[in-house]
Amino acid sequence: MKRGTILLFSALFLLFFSTDFFAQVIYSEDFESGTANAGWYYYPNPSTGLPEETVVAAPMSNAPSPLAGGGNFMGHLQDLDGSYTGSATALNGATSLANYSIEADVYCYVNEPLSAYTGLVVYADTTLKDFYKLRADFDANDRINFSGRRSDPNTFLPLFNKDFKGVDNPGLFPTVSGWHKMKIEVRNTSENETSFWCYFDGQLLAGCPIVDTTSNRNKSGSFGLYAFQQSSNGIPGYFDNIVVEELPTILYSEDFESGTANAGWYYYPNPSTGLPEETVVAAPMSNAPSPLAGGGNFMGHLQDLDGSYTGSATALNGATSLANYSIEADVYCYVNEPLSAYTGLVVYADTTLKDFYKLRADFDANDRINFSGRRSDPNTFLPLFNKDFKGVDNPGLFPTVSGWHKMKIEVRNTSENETSFWCYFDGQLLAGCPIVDTTSNRNKSGSFGLYAFQQSSNGIPGYFDNIVVKQLQSTTSVDEKYDYGIPEEFYLAQNYPNPFNPSTSIIYNIKEAGNTSLIIYDILGARVKTLVSQFQSAGQYNVTWDGLNDAGNQVRSGIYIYSLQTNNAVISKKMLLLK
Repeated sequence: MKRGTILLFSALFLLFFSTDFFAQVIYSEDFESGTANAGWYYYPNPSTGLPEETVVAAPMSNAPSPLAGGGNFMGHLQDLDGSYTGSATALNGATSLANYSIEADVYCYVNEPLSAYTGLVVYADTTLKDFYKLRADFDANDRINFSGRRSDPNTFLPLFNKDFKGVDNPGLFPTVSGWHKMKIEVRNTSENETSFWCYFDGQLLAGCPIVDTTSNRNKSGSFGLYAFQQSSNGIPGYFDNIVVEELPTILYSEDFESGTANAGWYYYPNPSTGLPEETVVAAPMSNAPSPLAGGGNFMGHLQDLDGSYTGSATALNGATSLANYSIEADVYCYVNEPLSAYTGLVVYADTTLKDFYKLRADFDANDRINFSGRRSDPNTFLPLFNKDFKGVDNPGLFPTVSGWHKMKIEVRNTSENETSFWCYFDGQLLAGCPIVDTTSNRNKSGSFGLYAFQQSSNGIPGYFDNIVVKQLQSTTSVDEKYDYGIPEEFYLAQNYPNPFNPSTSIIYNIKEAGNTSLIIYDILGARVKTLVSQFQSAGQYNVTWDGLNDAGNQVRSGIYIYSLQTNNAVISKKMLLLK
């Protein structure tokens, strides 16, 4: 066996049995082993306390219709007495799970002669006899229902008996039975509230989040699967591609609905005078040029203290030690204003260094979104970080009239030698990302903030809402002990995004020219896709994998290995494809 092959499979062995990777994935199951993973336990019959259901693997051919990308097996919520009548709930995971999501392919019944519901469960506790569930109910009701049980398992707490109706989610609800993607995200968003975010086929349901502020609410619990059938003929619950993830910690959130801005905002000083020029205040939504759907009664206003609204205005929040995080907000973006008016977001800000990076919407004649970094001289942009995202490269994404849009920056120290910036507009990653900074004097941490620039003496303020800052998982903690025969400056970054659907980016660096291969393997070591197989010069490369194998077919959900090899050195890392 060749040395490179030995190195590869040594690395793969360590990857399979290491726990440092994918710490955010709590549980995943595609049933392709022909059995269900261990850990499932029953939610007891409320009357008898006896088990009624369990999770088993069943052939996909048993399902009323096949699931694309579902493989040969699926999960079956099996009623132990075979009656398939009444509620059936199977649970997994510790009752201490607090901030997480569960997503799965769920077979949803539409207009069955007798009721048949299927769905997902969060915050379950068999001691409290309490859980929350999201169920598809597409009989005459045409709804998805979210409800919470408390104490009496047959009584629903009205606050948590929420119906998502088809009329409020036009074109989303199915008219025939079939497979659909369901998801719940649950978080303790503050000491006093727990929020539930419910999705169907990737779309957040209108009316979310659902917020529980009761003092006796569950603040943690297991995840699970749910089915309800009234048919004596038996209509089982079918599931596949279950993924449970730990959610990133929310560092800061603000919707301004208290009528004031949260504490912690401070100014980026005027570079010439050092004096404060702007702050963040709450303003009535009626002050905005147009309302924001779901924006409530108040929004954030980047207020210039002298009222001129000329020049740059930047307000910051958070410690300068923040390293791997994201900031997302609704931003009012101006299009073709008579004089320039830009709004956007700031990361890695440091008032001592007088340095930050910003993403700003610039929809005047330039038709662009601009990402830039200031260094030393606050009036000079470092060319490496003056990146224009053009409308022509992002077809159909950029607006033609002023209005509200979702902007987001994710920033990570993706290795000891690089920092990466991932920029989004209305949920879409901008073409040309990630932007990678490899300079030795770059910022590796900093505060987050809001940005506006106006040249109008009439004053065009910056408006913002629904700001959320999340802690992201570090990628520099990946142990180099899993890299064998690696020369200096030969590295392979963690793919991003991860988990991913439908595509992901892989960045790598090679020190010396040579024959280079980048190959995707499945978890059994079988080759799936050759991304690179050619002679390459020294330098940095960025390759995208779209989830297709060498035959051009879509691969199924699961864990895959990507391996970089050149000059008898090899690095291998794991990735997770979700559908």
